[in-house]
Amino acid sequence: MIGIEKVVDAYKVTVEDSSGNSSFLTRVLINCAGLHCDEVAELAGIDVARAGYRLHYCKGEYFSVGSGKNTLVRRLIYPVPAPRTGGLGIHTVMDIEGRMRLGPNARYVDEIDYKVDESQQGLFYNSVKPFLPFVEYEDLAPEMAGIRPKLQGPGEDFRDFVIEHEQDRGLPGLINLIGIESPGLTGAPAIAEYVAGMIRETL
Repeated sequence: MIGIEKVVDAYKVTVEDSSGNSSFLTRVLINCAGLHCDEVAELAGIDVARAGYRLHYCKGEYFSVGSGKNTLVRRLIYPVPAPRTGGLGIHTVMDIEGRMRLGPNARYVDEIDYKVDESQQGLFYNSVKPFLPFVEYEDLAPEMAGIRPKLQGPGEDFRDFVIEHEQDRGLPGLINLIGIESPGLTGAPAIAEYVAGMIRETL
């Protein structure tokens, strides 16, 4: 998407793909663009800084547990989270095969990059050793990473995600979903029903 223009009672949305640019009209526009939702809101003419919609990228990395120890725990174990760190703390996570891995950590970054920083291995080891005493430093190996689209920046108090019909900004029919991270993904079916209700009120 490269352009959003308000026209009478609709929106002209311009997109770019391998065949060039094309546009379409829609009365309802739902912005659920994840890591780029603030950019889409900005395309619609919203001052994202003033609205509090500016995203902060918070990277979460995972390390696998080797040496045959990844089956010794078969449930989630969470540490007591530290305030204003951007996450719940490094904890055990089970994959669909019942294999344990550790993560995520929480590091604010400036760019979207899914590489695991191997230098985080010491942090992971020190974080889980108190509740997983059988884990040794050499058991850990980088596995995967993701990026959270957080509304709070480093050291700031928690801010929940935003679901907002922007009619009060003069943009009826535009519904912004900003900063949807883990709890929002878990609640996706309920959020979909809520947004559908907003759409019914709009049409």
